[in-house]
Amino acid sequence: MTAVDERVGLAHNSPALAVDPTEERIVASATRRDSPDFGCALHISGDGGSSWLPADPVPKLPDGVEKCYGPEVAFDAEGRLYFLFVGLAGAGNSPVGSFLVTSTGGRFSTPRRVLGPERYMVRMAVDQRSGRLHLVWVQAGADPPLGGFAPGPNPIMASYSDDGGQTFSEPVQVNEAARQRVVAPAIAVGSDGAVHVAYYDLVDDSRDYQGLEGPKWENPWSLVVSGSDNGGRTFGRHTVVDDALVPPERVMLVFTMPPPSIVAGNHGEVFTAWHDARNGDWDVFLSRSPDRGGTWSAARRLNDDPKGNGRHQYLPRLSLAPNGRLDTVFYDRRSDPQNLRNDVFFTSSAPGTGGTFSPNLQITADPSDSRIGPRYPIPSARGMVEFGSRLGLVSLDGGAVAAWTDTRNSQLESPQQDVFATTVDLGSEPKNGSGGVSVVFVLAGAAIFVAVSTLFVRQRQSRRPAPVGAEAQRGE
Repeated sequence: MTAVDERVGLAHNSPALAVDPTEERIVASATRRDSPDFGCALHISGDGGSSWLPADPVPKLPDGVEKCYGPEVAFDAEGRLYFLFVGLAGAGNSPVGSFLVTSTGGRFSTPRRVLGPERYMVRMAVDQRSGRLHLVWVQAGADPPLGGFAPGPNPIMASYSDDGGQTFSEPVQVNEAARQRVVAPAIAVGSDGAVHVAYYDLVDDSRDYQGLEGPKWENPWSLVVSGSDNGGRTFGRHTVVDDALVPPERVMLVFTMPPPSIVAGNHGEVFTAWHDARNGDWDVFLSRSPDRGGTWSAARRLNDDPKGNGRHQYLPRLSLAPNGRLDTVFYDRRSDPQNLRNDVFFTSSAPGTGGTFSPNLQITADPSDSRIGPRYPIPSARGMVEFGSRLGLVSLDGGAVAAWTDTRNSQLESPQQDVFATTVDLGSEPKNGSGGVSVVFVLAGAAIFVAVSTLFVRQRQSRRPAPVGAEAQRGE
């Protein structure tokens, strides 16, 4: 694995961003690569996201690991950087373990194995008050078949470390045992140490859960948040945020299903966001809990284009600024009558505004074609393109840094994807929904744009088939 790979035709997507709380100019980006083979990368900005340099946290993969996948990145309150990835091996791209790299002063540790095999969708969060490092994942109870999980139980599990990732607690189950098809966990830790895990309950949808052939599932899913009030030792709160999620399409691959987004504030507030098709096309929704996840508001539509206009908005990413401002970015096709090309839009709610969001602000200068990217030879993914499972977003008091999958360097017949980043200047708070947008190049295929900042990395994390033309026939 190399940290920088500028070959044409690579598919870089799914950026994750983190900011160093001891020095806000330092921002880290972890990304994954999905074609022609799996991999990951890390980039660091020393000027708040205006420019980027590659870093190589894993110059040599651990013994028994052939590929890196599904990277996560986080900082603790002392400025220690955590880089987490899943190691894959074999023709089936089986996850053989999860590995953690730490960095202080620019020197990376040797990867340490922190989870065993058959752990999927591994996510990470740091308690900024105590320094406790939390992991959450889906644990397969049996070797998954091609494209999906075996029938359950395949529970969501959690563990934590109080010594910087040297040792971890005994894992505990997050979801209620009665929920048999839970996927796509996302984790957030509040300033009070409460741990919140959002995930989807596919209910009776065995078609997507097991990767079976067939049309889009017509019955609703549920969005659930489970909480721990004792720092992750046990999870006793299980609250349905919304049980009327209309699946937007077939799940391309359940192992890489995009998770909801969740953030926790300083005064017991928790926010979660997702997209679904309850209005006919895809919309982005937000729900707020004022009481640490005990109760949740009705779903609120965040995209401000006309309802039911046939244009898709999806993959929202939330971030809270230190001053309490809530920012959101998402993919948006409102400008394309054919509903194919993605722009990225931004909206924000200033603290003390009662949840009033600014008008949606487009932060991309060029749209990306959702038809460009890798495809997987499995029944559930027939005709679908992998565009990644998330956007990246970090918020500061004066603005935000956002990152997304971009195809401006690509041709329709190519799977090439790049990751671009931009800074959004809001001053101390959003002004009438607009702000300065400065797009800077970090990395993109083999091209450089003067006004564009791009990042990319590739990594893979579960049993997922390789794209058509790649070496593997099934993967995490």
